[in-house]
Amino acid sequence: MSSFATSLPADAAIPASVPVLEALSALQTSNALLRFRLRDQLNVRANEIVALEFIARLEALGQPVRAIDVARNLGLTNGASSLIVARMIERGFLTRTENPRDGRGHHLHLTAQVSQQITAAIGPSSADVRTLISGLSPRESRRIVTLLAAVTGSLDRGGLVPA
Repeated sequence: MSSFATSLPADAAIPASVPVLEALSALQTSNALLRFRLRDQLNVRANEIVALEFIARLEALGQPVRAIDVARNLGLTNGASSLIVARMIERGFLTRTENPRDGRGHHLHLTAQVSQQITAAIGPSSADVRTLISGLSPRESRRIVTLLAAVTGSLDRGGLVPA
């Protein structure tokens, strides 16, 4: 039972939104704790771990990643992003290859070493999530996607609305 629910009288009705908001809060906390573990394990700064996670997500989707994409994702200037990327290349976390489309730009890639460290830190949770998701009906899946898209939009605009 939620902390909010335990503070109510036994016969009080709990608004349907409370468990959902509490679950979202727990998810955010778990994500933050994972980031802290990764930062400690890799000995990187906050912006660097966000960049590494972003690159890992796009690589998992088979999408190319450029330094400008990292800058946009972090909300930084191209110059600041270039410094972060250069530092991570220097430390052996990233490699860069020529962009096959134009030959001028570069695509960023996680090194095998950092990929293994991220995989080890995440542990079996990725497989656990995939197993849970595979059991969803198409209707449940659509509802969850709709909810997550709305929450993402809210966060992009400044935050969740309290219950």
